[in-house]
Amino acid sequence: MEDEIAKRDHQRNKSEIVKLVKEMFGLEKWGDEEYKRKLQELVKKDDDLIKDVIRKIKLEKGLE
Repeated sequence: MEDEIAKRDHQRNKSEIVKLVKEMFGLEKWGDEEYKRKLQELVKKDDDLIKDVIRKIKLEKGLE
């Protein structure tokens, strides 16, 4: 169950990344420092979410 929540959070974050990239292109803000910072934060969050999903699945399957 916890892994389902983590997977859902990961999917939401991926959607936020796509939304931000589309906004950056739409506003011709590619390379803008504020947008780059926001994108880096979302990518870091996504990396953490992926690690959390993997950890929870391994715990659930008794691999850790």
